[in-house]
Amino acid sequence: MIDSLLRYNTNAPRYTSYPPANLFQEAKSKEQVQKLWLDSNALLPETLSFYFHIPFCVKRCLFCGCTSDTLHDESFRNAYFEALHQEMNEKLSWINKKRKISQIHFGGGTPTSVPLVELEKILCHLKENFEFQENAEVAIEINPATLTEEMLKNLAQMGFNRVSYGVQDFDLEILKNIGRDPSLIAIPELLSLTRELGFRGINIDLVYGLPGQTEEGFAKTIEKAIEASSDRIALFSYAHVPWMRPEQKKLETFAIPEAKTKMTLFLNAREEFLKAGYFAVGMDHFVKPSDALAKASLSGMLHRNFQGYCTRETTGQVYAFGASAISQFDNAYVQNIHNSAEYVKRIQNGQMTEIRAQELSHEQRVLRNVIERLMCNNRLKLSDNEMAVVSDGWNRLLALESEGLLNQLNENEIVATELGSLVIRYLAMQLDPLMQTQKREGVFSQTI
Repeated sequence: MIDSLLRYNTNAPRYTSYPPANLFQEAKSKEQVQKLWLDSNALLPETLSFYFHIPFCVKRCLFCGCTSDTLHDESFRNAYFEALHQEMNEKLSWINKKRKISQIHFGGGTPTSVPLVELEKILCHLKENFEFQENAEVAIEINPATLTEEMLKNLAQMGFNRVSYGVQDFDLEILKNIGRDPSLIAIPELLSLTRELGFRGINIDLVYGLPGQTEEGFAKTIEKAIEASSDRIALFSYAHVPWMRPEQKKLETFAIPEAKTKMTLFLNAREEFLKAGYFAVGMDHFVKPSDALAKASLSGMLHRNFQGYCTRETTGQVYAFGASAISQFDNAYVQNIHNSAEYVKRIQNGQMTEIRAQELSHEQRVLRNVIERLMCNNRLKLSDNEMAVVSDGWNRLLALESEGLLNQLNENEIVATELGSLVIRYLAMQLDPLMQTQKREGVFSQTI
């Protein structure tokens, strides 16, 4: 199987958005941005999802592709949060106050690297403006190397109920290679404590393909992950993109797994997770069968955005704040400037923070929806309207049936085979007209 999969190892978008974020158009004006926010009040779903980007880290891990900043000057940190609240003051006024919050997500960076009172202030700011839905998700990404028991208790008291731990690997040598410190609390004990404090959702992130990883070593990591019994496990592929992240050049002093080894790491892990009773969701997530993501996947209601897989029931229009943050509406994407210092400067000077505003045409909305459904469900059924938009891509997709990547059920419906589901980005790329003309090498990561 591995040799067959390697045939489809090519550069392709991850399709967390359509068009891909690096192809978004430049924002035209503050008036354009404001109109997009105002217009979003009339879109479905009407519930509110908020994302806050906290760019600070204790130190920068070499493998990481996120927008982060190791600058810990207190005055700058204070300036950043002041700017974030200013952004909230302006933009929350553009949102209908009758709408309710269904989801809040703090990402980074490492949100817990700052005084937790800063996160609490953000939650209070939201509570002053909006009502929360019953059982609203309040989630946070955490580097367990910086987390104490007291901090976790404080997060629970503040209202956080979902947590994602960036474990990456249980092998201390691998963590050392990538410049990451081990968890302050042993992961099994940390997960037990998290449950005791009432968190109703626990995820751990693992990364395969990291410098120095071997089949034997990563098998031990998978074994420990299963023993920890997290509700969800995200198994991400390491993307070696030194042209975008120059610091990754340092990792080339270690043996970076080649494509064949990397695929073996993933397939072995996948097999063990399935044996342990986990349900495979999308490309790279594994959840317990009782999890909402499993139910959404089985019912065809799984959704995917920049924060990962989620249910359509939970996720509304996404309003994002902070450096690099991307707001995701049904008809548009709006992205803030990446550099945190420039973000602060622009807010202080009364300038717009948005650098990109991608308004979606009818065709782009159709393409986004069909690609997302294929990526989430490993199958696709097109309406007549959708077929009219993607007919060329549909023909490219159908051509892959002879290669064993999918089965055509009828003239407008296909289902990916097991082989095809493992290279679902490759299948999705066939539907994307941009990928027929867009340079991909040096722009997008490889599918394996």
